[in-house]
Amino acid sequence: MKPLTALAPSVRRLADTLEPDEVEAVVRLIDQLPVLVKHLEEDILPVLGSMGNVGEDVHDLVDTMQDLRQVVKGFPGSRLFRRRGAEEIAEEDEEEAAGA
Repeated sequence: MKPLTALAPSVRRLADTLEPDEVEAVVRLIDQLPVLVKHLEEDILPVLGSMGNVGEDVHDLVDTMQDLRQVVKGFPGSRLFRRRGAEEIAEEDEEEAAGA
């Protein structure tokens, strides 16, 4: 059986079910493929390749923040600063909620 003859039922079904707007969408997609592939190769794939270290980096960041928290807790009057900070954050949240 010739390859085109074998594909005929599938091509016929595709032709029967395609709408004009779907054809236009496919044409636009094909037109955009070079740009899409370029961005994928140059921008997205390198970032994805570096994602393997993110878990370790986040863990290190959390450890550093915990260390800073312990240092700040040791300062005289740190409770007052933390309470004032919490109050200011709550006020800002209320202002944002009222403005939304």
